[in-house]
Amino acid sequence: MKFRLTIIAILMAAGVTALADQGPQTAKIVSVKKHAQGRIVSWAGHTPIFDGYPFYDLTLKWNGKNYVVRYESMTGYYPKTWEVGKEIPVKHERGQFILHQGDEAVPAREVNPNDCVGTSSPPPGISITPQVPCD
Repeated sequence: MKFRLTIIAILMAAGVTALADQGPQTAKIVSVKKHAQGRIVSWAGHTPIFDGYPFYDLTLKWNGKNYVVRYESMTGYYPKTWEVGKEIPVKHERGQFILHQGDEAVPAREVNPNDCVGTSSPPPGISITPQVPCD
């Protein structure tokens, strides 16, 4: 009886480990939206002041569903291998995707594509974090 329980426990542990250790899968890049000026950090009247750090919103098609993820780039660098229409290796984790480019793994958090503010006037209320402009 103990032998049987031991075998069952070992098989269950192997199954859980196999599921938890899934390697990267592929996702197709459907669109890329570059925010060249960066985020809005403050307002001068009705004029936004940007931080100057570009970032990119990528729409990925993964497992039959579209996800928008944000790739941060302090220098404006964007990998050529991540052009629209290309398939790239990714790993989905809680609230983010890990995008693979060669040996490098880059985190890109999931975002709501409607989570942005207009650039014609400041939004009502006070924001303590930089805001993403709706281009």
